[in-house]
Amino acid sequence: MQVDNIQKQYNFSREAASRLLKASIRTLDRHIKSKKLSSQVISGRIWLNKEDIEDFKREKLRGVTIDKVDMSTSKMSIDSGVDKVDSDVDNVDTSEVIEQEPVSILSTQKRKIDPGNEIYKKLYTELKEELNIKQERLEIANYRVGQLECQVRNSVPMLEYHKESYEKKKTEETLKTQIEESTTFIKTLSLKLKYAQFNKRIFLILLLVILALQPLWLLFLFTPYE
Repeated sequence: MQVDNIQKQYNFSREAASRLLKASIRTLDRHIKSKKLSSQVISGRIWLNKEDIEDFKREKLRGVTIDKVDMSTSKMSIDSGVDKVDSDVDNVDTSEVIEQEPVSILSTQKRKIDPGNEIYKKLYTELKEELNIKQERLEIANYRVGQLECQVRNSVPMLEYHKESYEKKKTEETLKTQIEESTTFIKTLSLKLKYAQFNKRIFLILLLVILALQPLWLLFLFTPYE
């Protein structure tokens, strides 16, 4: 019952979630790995909760709107000595806060990139991409394993069917051979019976001839010679 509930809740594929969020599969995998989106592995595939994705999309849109307002407002309050800062905080992995000023209710933080951490950032990105590729390969392998298991389960009845068919054919051939042998034996007996009947008729004819000639023999034997 618990498995059925999980399957009902997590029935949204990664491809469908990617289209709904208008993001790539890799970006979606990063959100899953960082626990921003919940997921379940069912039958070797990753499934998501549609309600979580819709909530995440609304929060993301709300965050983008607030970031735009913060950026446009904070530019007026940042010290003119700061020449250039990166307005996209999501693309900065390692940074330090250089200035912060309250602007009404909305506020923001301006950060600058530490050049010394670019190597680590690049290495981290490469390793993460490699991990995503391996994760995709693992999912494909699990899917193929599931297909092979299904084929094996389907092939077992076929083997039983071929075995039964072979045994049935063998039995039919044995019965056919026995019938042919019985037919030959019956024909032989019939021929022998015909010969026996023919011989019996010849014997009866000879016996009748002998019996018919017996008075002549007796007459010939007992006739006196003159």
